Amino acid sequence: LDDETKDAIDVQNPMRVQRAWEVLQATGKTIVAWQRETPKPFLALDQCVPVLVDVEKDILNSRIAKRFSQMIDLGALDEARENLNRWDPTVLSSKAIGAPELIAYLKGECLLEEACENATIATRQFAKRQRTWFRSKMKSWLRFQPKY
Repeated sequence: LDDETKDAIDVQNPMRVQRAWEVLQATGKTIVAWQRETPKPFLALDQCVPVLVDVEKDILNSRIAKRFSQMIDLGALDEARENLNRWDPTVLSSKAIGAPELIAYLKGECLLEEACENATIATRQFAKRQRTWFRSKMKSWLRFQPKY
């Protein structure tokens, strides 16, 4: 990483370092230069009414479970199987929600039902962190709670 990037990101955070590297690989520009050149949003936040779609927790959890089941039906297990031989839990991509759980199943460490339940739990935990972030960072946003 160049000095400007090192000064701009938390170099102890592997996610930030990886993102900086990905931007450099994809654009040929440092993340700092890329961010500097990124145009401002079409509408500034103070020129619009920001709205947060706030789905009830029970509905969201139900949809999370349904979605992971659909992912299994659409080949997520096959995708995990393709990565089994080169699986490295220290690589950041191995932290993707659902991946460690499906690999555990493929290694015979648990039943498929357990892997799916664990992945669903991990997804719900991620959604909870997002809701906490929304409450912290989007306090003034208009909340819209759809009725299902």
